[in-house]
Amino acid sequence: MTLFSKILLVLVLFASIAFMGFTAVSSVGGPNWYREKDAMTDYLFEYQPGENPIWAVKTRRAGEQISTSPVLAKVIVAAQKHKIQQQNEKIEQATKTIAPLEKAIKNWKQINQVDSEAMNLMAEDLKGKILALDSEITQLANEGIKISQQTLEVNQQAAERRADVFRLQDQIEEIRNEKYLTQEQQKTLRDYIARIEGKVQRLQRQKESLQKATGNSYEENVSKK
Repeated sequence: MTLFSKILLVLVLFASIAFMGFTAVSSVGGPNWYREKDAMTDYLFEYQPGENPIWAVKTRRAGEQISTSPVLAKVIVAAQKHKIQQQNEKIEQATKTIAPLEKAIKNWKQINQVDSEAMNLMAEDLKGKILALDSEITQLANEGIKISQQTLEVNQQAAERRADVFRLQDQIEEIRNEKYLTQEQQKTLRDYIARIEGKVQRLQRQKESLQKATGNSYEENVSKK
């Protein structure tokens, strides 16, 4: 046996012992790789049994192959590294947006400062307008109260005038009735007067007739004497 063969034999022996120690530590005092596997819900672990069993891991959503190995711990570590790499990429992308956002925030602060001053001036102007409107509203309210009182007075006067109109209408109706009765009485009196005048005329004619008759008889008596 050559020196190289002896050295290679020693190295293989130490490697076997180290692997056995790693396996023993992993199975006894190391992490619970099956629990770690179940905790990584974003990845799909597949075990392919056979003469040379092997573990494979890929992303659950996209199905991207990450790693394969006979040792479960190795594929779990590869999945963890892949996850850390993705998180680092997300952090890097988020970090790239920080500077533009800070610049935008600075610009917005300046704009807000200008807007704040303008808004303060506008607020003061609006306060003055509000006070003026309040004063105008109070004045209009007082005028409205006066108008309401005047309206009540006008309505009361109108009601009184309507009552006067109804009373006058009743009086006019009474006058019309009295006029009608007077006209009827006058008509009756005219008829009565006409009848009396007719009687008087008849009596006058009778009187005249009697006078004529009486006068003729008197003259005849005188002539006979």
